[in-house]
Amino acid sequence: MKEAHDNWAHFYDFVYENTFGSFYHELTAETLIMIQNILPSASIIDFGAGTGRLSFPLLEKGYSVVAVEKSKAMVDEMKRKNIQFNLNLEIHNSTISDYYSRKADLALAIFTVLSYSITEEELAANIQNISNHLKPNGYFLFDLPNLALLTEQNLTNIQSEHFNRIVELVNVNDSDIYIYKETCNGIFNNKKFEYYDEFSIRYWSMDNLDNLLRKNGLYDTQKNFSYLDSTGSTYKLYQKR
Repeated sequence: MKEAHDNWAHFYDFVYENTFGSFYHELTAETLIMIQNILPSASIIDFGAGTGRLSFPLLEKGYSVVAVEKSKAMVDEMKRKNIQFNLNLEIHNSTISDYYSRKADLALAIFTVLSYSITEEELAANIQNISNHLKPNGYFLFDLPNLALLTEQNLTNIQSEHFNRIVELVNVNDSDIYIYKETCNGIFNNKKFEYYDEFSIRYWSMDNLDNLLRKNGLYDTQKNFSYLDSTGSTYKLYQKR
């Protein structure tokens, strides 16, 4: 069974760079600074690591990093980067709830990772396992897309000579579930490429998530990350007690 992004893992970084330009790299830089301010040195689990956008630079900054990603194609891309850049990132091809390995000082679920949990049972299992893999007083940093972003319908519409990308969200029966649909084509490394991706995501309110986090011993630190509001997501930091 194909996972979200399996069809375009090899083009993932290229697509986002062409979609958001310098903002994509600025967001990464801001997130790294945010993490360094929370813990200057630490062990980190990067849940939903993608192609290693955060995992690799964190590793290079001296953090001990475990990357967890359920898409086999994304994992293959991380492994390729591991070899290309002569790095030693620990990579697990696993869902969040099925991950079972060493614990960490900080867990990440960034870039709308929690929205891929469609049912309450799935979200609860994910949060429970994240909490289980945090050391005492460990931190959980995550973001949730705002409802206004999900109801925008046409998220991306780029038409150019060498790069075309359309991303739309379709609501399912007035529920909190949305179908993400993406078509993209263009030129990558002097070769034509094209792909289609479709999967479900869900809007989770901060109130509902807060209750679930508290049940698993995680509490809001009240830290404010309003400088990231322009991303369309709310960033929150919780701590295990």
